[in-house]
Amino acid sequence: MLQSIWPFVALAIVQTVLAISSLHILGAMRAFSSGESQWSKGQKDATYALARYAVSADPAAYEQFHQGLHIPLSDLQARLMLEEQGYPARPQASMLLLQGHNEPEEINALIWLTVYFKHTETIGQLLARWRDSDEPLQALQTLAGDIYACLQLAPPTPAQKQSWLAQINALQIQLSEAERAFNKVLGDTSRTLNAWLWSINIGIAVAMLSLLMGHTWRLQRKTARAEDELDIVSERASTTLAAIGEAVITTDAAGHVMYMNRAAEELLGLSLDELLSCELAQHMHAAPPSSPSQDLAIPLVQTAISEALQGREHPRDTIFRLYDAQHHTREVKLAFTPIGDQDGTIEAVFVLHDVSQEQSYIRELAWQATHDQLTGLVNRYEFERLLGLLLAQTAHGPVHATGNAIMYLDLDQFKVINDTAGHMAGDAMLRAISAMLQRCLRAGDTLARVGGDEFAILLTHCDFDEAQRLAEQIRDAAQNVRIQWGERSLSAGISIGLVKLASPLSSVAEVLRVADMASYGAKQRGRNTVYAYDPGVDQEIARYVGEMEWVERIKSALEGGHFCLYAQAIGALSSTADAAAGGGLHIEVQIRMRLPDGNIISPVLFIPAAERYGLMPMVDRWVVKQTLQTLAHLQKTAQAPAISCCAINLSGTSLGDERLLGFLQEQIALHGVDPHTLCFEITETAAITHLPNAIRLVNALKALGCRFSMDDFGAGVSSFSSLKNLPVDFLKIDGAIVKDMLHEPAHRAMVEAINHLGHALGMKTIAEFASTPEIVEALRSMGIDYAQGYAISRPQPFSDPTAAAPPTNSLH
Repeated sequence: MLQSIWPFVALAIVQTVLAISSLHILGAMRAFSSGESQWSKGQKDATYALARYAVSADPAAYEQFHQGLHIPLSDLQARLMLEEQGYPARPQASMLLLQGHNEPEEINALIWLTVYFKHTETIGQLLARWRDSDEPLQALQTLAGDIYACLQLAPPTPAQKQSWLAQINALQIQLSEAERAFNKVLGDTSRTLNAWLWSINIGIAVAMLSLLMGHTWRLQRKTARAEDELDIVSERASTTLAAIGEAVITTDAAGHVMYMNRAAEELLGLSLDELLSCELAQHMHAAPPSSPSQDLAIPLVQTAISEALQGREHPRDTIFRLYDAQHHTREVKLAFTPIGDQDGTIEAVFVLHDVSQEQSYIRELAWQATHDQLTGLVNRYEFERLLGLLLAQTAHGPVHATGNAIMYLDLDQFKVINDTAGHMAGDAMLRAISAMLQRCLRAGDTLARVGGDEFAILLTHCDFDEAQRLAEQIRDAAQNVRIQWGERSLSAGISIGLVKLASPLSSVAEVLRVADMASYGAKQRGRNTVYAYDPGVDQEIARYVGEMEWVERIKSALEGGHFCLYAQAIGALSSTADAAAGGGLHIEVQIRMRLPDGNIISPVLFIPAAERYGLMPMVDRWVVKQTLQTLAHLQKTAQAPAISCCAINLSGTSLGDERLLGFLQEQIALHGVDPHTLCFEITETAAITHLPNAIRLVNALKALGCRFSMDDFGAGVSSFSSLKNLPVDFLKIDGAIVKDMLHEPAHRAMVEAINHLGHALGMKTIAEFASTPEIVEALRSMGIDYAQGYAISRPQPFSDPTAAAPPTNSLH
């Protein structure tokens, strides 16, 4: 009905809105008129009172002036606020207009017209004439202030009174002219608005009448078309139902078939003629004698149809099982729609959507999400999920008497197979290994491929001794796995880390981390071995765990700026050595870690972990950047004594980095540090391990003016011949030899030999761990050039390296 009468409703609404708007606009114009009368009266009262006050100096007249002037000034302030701030200033403007003696019921209309129509030509002219009175009103207020000030000082002269009255009269004339101009525009605006409103009302009435006539004509046409198309609807619906791929069946309230389309006939293997007036649920195909076990949990569609007719409809996403004419299982979704009147359901429509293929895809995707494509084994994601479930069961329930364990298997030399025979050969080896592992497992164990050449096995209800036996059995079996690849016979051993699932291993991440470390421990023992870890007995993996914790601390320190630099002085034991070092302060920078509580951690605690897990390049680069930045600052501030030689350690990992040389050259240029003050320390072992890179680095940086020192000489392989290829400037004797040389003649002889060797090759020698004055004197007597240790100076923060300097003339 609403669709039929909506033009009439619209007409009534439009006319009502128009009438309200017209009244609102006329009311606003009336508000302007009444406001003008109050404003005019107020300014006239103000000028009259001010004239009396100028003549008589009567305070009451001055008070009457302010009362009269307050009315137009309040209106002025309200208008200015509305012009500047718009509608948000309505509350303050309303108060000001009330103070201007405007009628309360007209204030909202006045504000509305001023805010929303101030840019129109008519209202704009009206406001412009209102503004013409602003300057005379302000001048009148200023004049009143001047008169009041003069009267407070001394009685006025007749000439002053005449001048004041002349000014008041002039302002009164200006205000009167503004009032007449405002009244004229107000009258013109009112007449214009009346004409507009009449025109709009008449135009809208004509438009509404035309709309009503047009709508009536369209209704007639629509009714005629509906009657013409009504006969087509049924045929179109039948054609559509016959063409769609979903099975549609219509029954009466009792479930007797009234209609079904071709898709339903094909799905059921029965025609409409065969099922017409028959009970649908009873003519579905029965289940075959042996149905797949995985379908047992899916409800049958026969039951769903019966329950739907009884009012117990299933959710639309429920999947039901249906058997077609060939007794093949179909998975369908059933949609039920009752058709009824006020007396209840008279018909029902069932739509059967075959989702068998979709469910097959979903099962395939689910399998792919939890299994490895190459080997068909469980993947890492599913393995971690199963491990988490086992750990949760162990934590919240009684632990099985035989316990649980996990194996982590890593193929030995698998990269060689990939590199020499190709990735296809590697894939074939992985498949062969996975087949072997499956043959070795017990029922209930879980085998997964968790990485490229890494496998994991979850052993449940397995004694640890039995787990070790299984691990050895797998290791032996792996040695017999061979694949023929062309003319080559390929094989690969397995390193196995076996971990007992017991306290304190309580999370998946902890278990996998320890298992990976156990596998690493097996490789460290020569590969093709089993490393069995029992948390309650073995302490070696605990060391690996501790190192991993240091790895996280090192990364956090690099990101959070928790590293700091210390400097330890290297003392010259002779004036010749002092001159060779540059005559200034000779120091070595050392890294420290600052904990949140302020404690400083020695590098011996975290450097081994950084070296083992490949973090030293980042640490070295941080040290280089901070050292050069501090040196640049100290050189600019003319720190005394000046640093003539600053030693910076470079790790073996950094020495093997091809990009290190470019980084060092870039940092030296960036900070503008004199290269002659820099000395890079490399260890004997690192230099020999990365000899080609070391030679290239030393030659390139010495060309800039940098110096080099070989650190810990005598602690490693002591390849004296390598020194000929490395033109280092300083040879640092390993502190482990120096600290005991007073009590160990062999150590003393080694120190002397290294010193003679260094001098023979043109190098200066530095002895580390000079911890006592007696050691220092012994070193000087041997002809050692420099000493470094607590007897010389203790490490101090690098921000004040002068604190680490040895006392002047204390060494030579």
